[in-house]
Amino acid sequence: MATNDLIVAIELGSSKIAGAVGRKRPDGGLQVVAYASEPASGFVRRGVVYNIDKTAQCLTDLVNRLEPELNNATIEQAYVGVGGYTLHSKLNTVVRTLEEETRVSDAIVTGMEEENAMKQYPGHNILVMVSQEYKIGNNSLNDPVGVNCTRLEGNYLNILARTSVMDNTGKSFELAKVNIANDSIAPLVAADVLLTENERRQGCVLVDFGADTTTVSVYKNGYLRFLTVIPMGGQSITRDLCSLQLDEQEAERIKREFGLVFPTSSDETVQLDASRSIEVRKVHDVIEARFEEILLNVCHQIEASGYEMKNLLAGVVCCGGGINLKGIENVLAQKFQPTKVRLAHNTVVPVDWATAECPENGTQGVLVGLLMAGEECCFQEVPMEIQPEDYKVAVTGNLFDDNGESAQDARDKKREEERQRKREEAAKRAEERKEKQKGFLSGIMKKIKSVGENFEKEIGVFLSDDDKDDNNK
Repeated sequence: MATNDLIVAIELGSSKIAGAVGRKRPDGGLQVVAYASEPASGFVRRGVVYNIDKTAQCLTDLVNRLEPELNNATIEQAYVGVGGYTLHSKLNTVVRTLEEETRVSDAIVTGMEEENAMKQYPGHNILVMVSQEYKIGNNSLNDPVGVNCTRLEGNYLNILARTSVMDNTGKSFELAKVNIANDSIAPLVAADVLLTENERRQGCVLVDFGADTTTVSVYKNGYLRFLTVIPMGGQSITRDLCSLQLDEQEAERIKREFGLVFPTSSDETVQLDASRSIEVRKVHDVIEARFEEILLNVCHQIEASGYEMKNLLAGVVCCGGGINLKGIENVLAQKFQPTKVRLAHNTVVPVDWATAECPENGTQGVLVGLLMAGEECCFQEVPMEIQPEDYKVAVTGNLFDDNGESAQDARDKKREEERQRKREEAAKRAEERKEKQKGFLSGIMKKIKSVGENFEKEIGVFLSDDDKDDNNK
């Protein structure tokens, strides 16, 4: 199988770390050729890596499961989706007051973006900056370049996470000897393949019911307007069910079997084993109570976004493993009535899973989004040529060396050493690429330092006193 167009995606989830290998099709769709997942609930909590060593081992196991499907190719790098309960958005406004009416240039807009990128959030890093509209007077513009004005206001939605989140993720991949081609915000790449353009434009809420977290994203007029993560999910329900003297596996099975479906009679029971049974009413009460709490938090976050449901005409779109809970569609319809609700069991991008196992409905959004966003091949072909000594063994039947050791083991070891050498070379090349690409913020700082006191004069922008104080800080 040719691997020069294959992309690798890895999602760090609360319940599992999943990986997929695929290629983009000329028709705009996607072909997935390999999929694998490894349990992660013991070392990834609420979407955040907290045990680096165990995460690295899990990544290694995942890679070892994906590579055999690809005929002698080595994974060099991967596109990674990150999330977690520390993820949230903050709106920041940058203002330029010009000395006289000036035509807005690319340099002015770039300067405003750079100022936003330097905004400090103690204990948090800006992972992604999402530009919103620019305002000139009472007019809102997507692109203000070329317009004359004396005052320009730019709004930016900064997606933040705790500093340790990316540090731990990077260290885990480094230990697993897998380079990160690009790390993306999981809810953003999922939205790219789960929402239609019409839903983004009319306005909608994307709710991802995950294992340990529930993510709420609000879109309006084509832009992401708000993002936050609630530290509760499907496993919260499972843990609650354990209070009914169920072990975790039993609780998970009962949750999936009964979900939010009302029992047919008040005295209905389910047999656990030869000596134990449980009332369905009690199961339902526990599931309903926790899910109601999660939904109340979702509604609260929608209110906190500043957008009313009546103005989000496309309604609520739900994804994640939680949408497989029985009866969830009716419960959501009642909760958000009269707003329409759509369960995103599949992506809007056509995906062919013919040669790979398909993930559970509603959970493939992040992987598909990462594969569609990937641009570089993630594999290196490792040629397995027949060596003269291999031919000799095949002809003479000499299976041992002069010391009586297995000649085949020695050749296998040699090949593995060669594969490792190529891995290290690939890692070095990836690091060199990373160093070349790195520098958005560092480049900004160097630029500002070199220009110094003449920076404002050169771009034709005069900051207010408050802006100068912020820059000095």
